[in-house]
Amino acid sequence: MATLLDDRLIADAMENLDDWSGDHERISRTVHIDDVDALVAAVGEAADAMDHHPEVSRDSNAVTFTLWTHSAGGVTELDIALAARINDLVLAVEHVQRDAQGNLHSIAGAPTAEGAVEGRTTTGKPNLPDADDLDERSSGTAADAPTMNEPSTPRQDAGAIVVPDAEPGSIEPQPGNAPAPGMHEKTDTPDG
Repeated sequence: MATLLDDRLIADAMENLDDWSGDHERISRTVHIDDVDALVAAVGEAADAMDHHPEVSRDSNAVTFTLWTHSAGGVTELDIALAARINDLVLAVEHVQRDAQGNLHSIAGAPTAEGAVEGRTTTGKPNLPDADDLDERSSGTAADAPTMNEPSTPRQDAGAIVVPDAEPGSIEPQPGNAPAPGMHEKTDTPDG
């Protein structure tokens, strides 16, 4: 059974839960957001995964989440965990992320690796050498980095390839003419 939290523990938890309020009986948060349906769906999935569901009240572009553990008769650590998860989902739906220092940054319209803007389609350039790169490579002046389709040499420095005996029972030469261990010399018999 979940542990019921007192008002002091609830107050401590509220310091780390943006926009939540409440006491030992219930905690709640109202979110004003454009895509209420996406947020409610995401919270529903998270609640199903935790097997702990909030009370949800919707009013146009606002939604209020109220949490308490029915079986315990008040707020428990499950409610605090779900509140933290709801906060993460609100940020994700609003296209906001929190950096390592806890500061919030919008990720909508942020520049990406190639200077593109989120929401626009960009086409990646293949990393293939052009004719000049190939000429430099053959002359030995280009970097020795392999290209995408360059053949590899997986057996380089792998040692000799051991081939099984074509004729079982034959004796293979050993260093110093020592007899092969476990092998017997083949003898020719007059009837064979």
